[in-house]
Amino acid sequence: MPVVEGYAETARAARYVEQLSSHFGHEPGGMKVLASEPGQLVVDLGGATWSLRADPAGLTLRVESADASLLTQLSSRVAERIEQIGRRDGLTVHWQPASSA
Repeated sequence: MPVVEGYAETARAARYVEQLSSHFGHEPGGMKVLASEPGQLVVDLGGATWSLRADPAGLTLRVESADASLLTQLSSRVAERIEQIGRRDGLTVHWQPASSA
């Protein structure tokens, strides 16, 4: 399954995960939280899964989709959302293809 992983440097990563957990708890646009615990979140984006983890130095993101073109579209939307909510901190998401495991 195609996967991209990303990172956004911030000292307030846990706060962003908490904010997004609250937001997705309302199931905007049909998106659903699949798993949530302190510092981690997994969201069903409808055609892709987005995992978000708070690390001491930033946010680690992972988007998976069976459809490579959908993966590109949704990872772009994920980055836009992270950068929008983190604009005061100047968050920037840096994506790269995931290493195969």
